[in-house]
Amino acid sequence: MKTHVFTQKRSFKTIGLIGFLMMSLLAFNPTYGQSEKTTTEIASNARTVKGIISDEKGPLGDVNIVQKGTRNGTVTNEKGEFTFPVKLNTGDVLLVTYLGYETHKIKIKDDTSFIEIVLTEDLIEMIGALDSGKPYKSKRKKN
Repeated sequence: MKTHVFTQKRSFKTIGLIGFLMMSLLAFNPTYGQSEKTTTEIASNARTVKGIISDEKGPLGDVNIVQKGTRNGTVTNEKGEFTFPVKLNTGDVLLVTYLGYETHKIKIKDDTSFIEIVLTEDLIEMIGALDSGKPYKSKRKKN
């Protein structure tokens, strides 16, 4: 009879310990405050952004468009057109980059759904370029 009472007390202790652990997990779980905007307001604010990117000669293909601070991005087609793959909110910033052209930052406004950008060329200077004005001189001795 004593062994039965001992195992019963032991099982109560085990169940009590498990219950205490469960309650502490619930009690110390981080809570998140609500933002000023509700989820429906944020969802209604998100929009698909499309656009065309060109330079003074015409549309540019393979221009990179990336959302600042994320890995979300896309590339323009051969007609310079793009559709951003993620819905954007007001205040998001798009970075438009293309080799040899200046980088553009576009801040999404309340009414932004179509973007038209004309890129301007960026001057790239090479430091330490060869001086081709000097003729090559051989170190060989002439006989």
